[in-house]
Amino acid sequence: MSKSHLLIGAALLAAGATAARPAIVGKDAAACTSGKPAMLVRVSGFKRPTGILKVGVYEADRYLVRKGTVRKVKLPIHSTGPVDVCLAVPGPGRYAVAVHHDLNANGEKDRQDGGGYSGNPRLSITNLKPSFSRTSVSVGGAPRRVGVELQYFKGLAIRPINS
Repeated sequence: MSKSHLLIGAALLAAGATAARPAIVGKDAAACTSGKPAMLVRVSGFKRPTGILKVGVYEADRYLVRKGTVRKVKLPIHSTGPVDVCLAVPGPGRYAVAVHHDLNANGEKDRQDGGGYSGNPRLSITNLKPSFSRTSVSVGGAPRRVGVELQYFKGLAIRPINS
């Protein structure tokens, strides 16, 4: 590394710069930046930079029920890097996140698509929908950070692409 690169790096560190983070996206981004009750979901492990990302937040009584989301967001995917999605919630409480990567953007859940949940439970053919208690997290009066690593079918197994 050249001396000029080292000087630039030192100047950035001295100025308080950190590694680039993904921008917060979604129609509720302001809830996360203003400190309101919300879930800031970092989705990672994309198989390909195509398709549509669907992120939904659920309460216990409507968990994984069709049209049961408290809040949902759909976003086009153009990169395999992580995406930070903000979803506002009604107030403090327990919520679970479900994520679907519609790889070919056809609106269907295909075998090539990816998915995941808050808490990152291990999925299998016999366990595609883990329990609310396994995936829920407590949200207080400010945004709660939650990581979801996408999992895809690989043969008969379902796992992250890097495993």
